Amino acid sequence: MMASNCLRRTLVLSALLAVAFAAVVAYPAGDDGLLRIHLLWTNDVHGHIAPEPAKFMNPDFPPPLGGGASAATYIGEVTAKAEAAGEEVLLVDVGDMFQGTPIGNKTKGAAVVEYMNAVGYHFAVPGNHDFDMGRDNTEKLARMSKFPWLAANLVEKSTGQLVDWVQATLMLEIGGIRIGVVGIVTPATSHMSFPKNIEGLEFLEMAPTVERYRDQLKAQGADLVFLAIHEGLPFDPDLGWKNLRAAQGEAEREQQGAYGSNYSRGGMNLMELVNAVPGIDFAVGGHTHRGYREPWIDPQTHTMCFESFGNGSSIGHAVLLVDRATRSLVGYEGAHADGTLITLFEDEIWPHPGIAAVIRPFHEAAEADMGKVIGSLAVPLGRGGPGASLVANLVTDAMRERFSADLSVQNAGGLRSDMQAGDQSTRDVFSVLPFGNELMIVTMDGRMVRRLIESRVAGRSGGILLSGARVVIDPTRSDWDRVVELEIGGQPWSPDAEYEVVITDFLMEGNSGMDFLTTIAADRITPSGVSQAEAVEEYIARHSPVRPRIDDRWVEKPGQAQAAYLAIPWL
Repeated sequence: MMASNCLRRTLVLSALLAVAFAAVVAYPAGDDGLLRIHLLWTNDVHGHIAPEPAKFMNPDFPPPLGGGASAATYIGEVTAKAEAAGEEVLLVDVGDMFQGTPIGNKTKGAAVVEYMNAVGYHFAVPGNHDFDMGRDNTEKLARMSKFPWLAANLVEKSTGQLVDWVQATLMLEIGGIRIGVVGIVTPATSHMSFPKNIEGLEFLEMAPTVERYRDQLKAQGADLVFLAIHEGLPFDPDLGWKNLRAAQGEAEREQQGAYGSNYSRGGMNLMELVNAVPGIDFAVGGHTHRGYREPWIDPQTHTMCFESFGNGSSIGHAVLLVDRATRSLVGYEGAHADGTLITLFEDEIWPHPGIAAVIRPFHEAAEADMGKVIGSLAVPLGRGGPGASLVANLVTDAMRERFSADLSVQNAGGLRSDMQAGDQSTRDVFSVLPFGNELMIVTMDGRMVRRLIESRVAGRSGGILLSGARVVIDPTRSDWDRVVELEIGGQPWSPDAEYEVVITDFLMEGNSGMDFLTTIAADRITPSGVSQAEAVEEYIARHSPVRPRIDDRWVEKPGQAQAAYLAIPWL
């Protein structure tokens, strides 16, 4: 069972925030004038509602996670204790609910929604991957839900009106306090989804949308404004804040728009958003799968931002402290000694039998054919950037070999899991490649190949995963001229050569910033009918035990002279 005597501790806010949040004095419960709201949240569950081993914690002896049934136990115990103490509970999810596991994919999200209905979520916000089975399926899931879906920036492209299966906002009255909620789905969905999956939909910019509905909620009498959003904080909030402050200074010098340089580029993370739009009391984010034991609190707008780890490994829990007299948020308490994140270890939080019974039939049906052993790996394979990812080398080598192509390319975000040494099953490959992408064979001239690579190292882009090439990058050079060596098939790159490139249909649709690929003529594109996962399974079977290695396919060498064959006009 869950450990009893959960230790609460009150965060002592810094002097910088003293104006925004009054100090919380330790009065006896019920006599301190504070309403305590237990905020429980999940983000980026990606269908991980069944029990599973936490291989990311210990590949050799992974502790068991209890999944949705353990989360249900925790939610139930928090709710019971809160009711006994005269406190309130709010349970929310901020997107990417189902895509990424057999139980999620094979039921097209229905199993996850049934689970969420049974547990009693108050509302949810869709994430970009909640559109992966098409907008009709997303609408079906929203209508199946016994809780509202919030997405204020999701509109019909033809009319500009909110789609009729979501709400923009929700007004909650909790303990006499009116909390206005605005939901936001990341606008990046527009270039992270197949066009057919979001046909007719438009994802509005975040800042003006949040401003609009913040004002509307305030006019309707909201005491607090809660932003629930499928967008996350920077991985390192301290560095993110430093970069934001630098960008603000640059924007002031250049006299850019009201939201500063980041907004003018059309993309914002959660930190940038709450800094640009004051008047948000607290926010729950997701999308980045990054958990924070304490909220990041904006030093200027004082918005509290919470986020949990993804893949159903944890649930977030913070106790919001609301002053009943001033009807304002004055602080928070961590649910445990180590903060706001609760890892769902099965032996600490025993699975709720009723919820386990809801999940079990879906799980058993989805897993029925996933245990087939297809081969083995001699070593564990981790993910990472170009040149440092054994998983990427396996996947791209498999893609290229399957069609005897010159080159294969893959975006890092499409690889969703590491791989452990030993026998490999269909389930293991699915964990890495859950999206069902089809491989395309594309004839590209050398200019297009170089454009593809240069596009992924321009600005702050992190590169591209590939096989069949040797690429040397100088990140100190100007954008679109950072490749200093490029060999394909052991031969120097030529702008006029024709190369056979294996790539996913996802990238050929222009996703992940590769919209230029949509200009390639149809007669140069051959759909293979082979999924990426099939190619990898076949490769493992042929080469078992597989032993990928780090090689020189991608190297960064600041200051290296550019090869003469690359120092030509090519765009």
